[in-house]
Amino acid sequence: MGTDSTDRGVTPVVGNVLLVAVVIVIGIVLVTLSFSFLEGTGAPSAEASFEYEQTPVGLEMTATAIGTDVTVQLNGRPVTTIEAGDAGESVLVPTAPGDRITVVSQDREKSVLVAREIEDRDEVGDFIAYYTFEAGSGDTLLDRSNNDNDGNLSGEETEWTGNSYEFTGDDYFEVPDLNAPVYEVSEFTFAVSYETDSGTDKQELAEHISGSDNWGVEIKPCENWNSCNDDTTDTYNPNFFADESGGSQSGQIFGGPQPVGQKQVVIGTYNGSATEIYVDGQSKATDSFESEISMGNFFIGTDAENSGSRDNLDGEIYEIRLYYTAFDDQQVRVLTEAME
Repeated sequence: MGTDSTDRGVTPVVGNVLLVAVVIVIGIVLVTLSFSFLEGTGAPSAEASFEYEQTPVGLEMTATAIGTDVTVQLNGRPVTTIEAGDAGESVLVPTAPGDRITVVSQDREKSVLVAREIEDRDEVGDFIAYYTFEAGSGDTLLDRSNNDNDGNLSGEETEWTGNSYEFTGDDYFEVPDLNAPVYEVSEFTFAVSYETDSGTDKQELAEHISGSDNWGVEIKPCENWNSCNDDTTDTYNPNFFADESGGSQSGQIFGGPQPVGQKQVVIGTYNGSATEIYVDGQSKATDSFESEISMGNFFIGTDAENSGSRDNLDGEIYEIRLYYTAFDDQQVRVLTEAME
């Protein structure tokens, strides 16, 4: 019996064409799904690069290339975000010795695009002193600005909690000869992160005194001092002062009533002609004031004029930063966010 060789030759050809068509269809489906997946996850499209410049508060980072949304972190804590395509945008980072800046992509991969250790003097702010209270060295409060303004503990050691020191009213730190790395200080910024356990007594957070020059930050109970127009015992009024010791406290300004038992950041700044106080980044008061500014004995947690005998702090201090430059609103805001 004969065989139709023509039919046998056509069948494989048709099969191959159908197979190719199926492969093309599958490929189109996979490509479509892949694009949909990438749109949903925001895969990184480029690395980020920055230029750095020192400012009084720390490093200013300017994005020279930015192809994906990123978060800028300081020691693992978010400072700000920059969106893709915002080349030329600058952000302030309040850097200190030993800090770490990390830039992380905001996509699902969370890629680390920049990791920078802060080690050089020209990469930090205009520090006089910097105390983290994270750990002590025996009875010593370490100055992490590398300016050797270490503090000595007086009274019985209470507790280093890991990220603060807890004062009980019987202990305080003294820096016997606070000094700045510049020849003359004509303006300054003082920042403290703290929490008080009591609102019934006047308490000193930190105070400097040298001759007739006196400046610092203290808290006064609203009930006893009528400083808040509030007669409750669970509020107090922080104030920043720069004046003559034992004088009229003409440079004293208040931050308004604040709750007991809540962590807060108070920043006082003096620009040579006026003082200003901020609470949690918000400006609360300002006043004209002119005086020479000196360094010298510096006390933390007690009254400098009567150290160890009155107005001692009952609460915790988490961080203190002292700079030899006055800060503006933006610099205070970024510093507050870093200290919260």
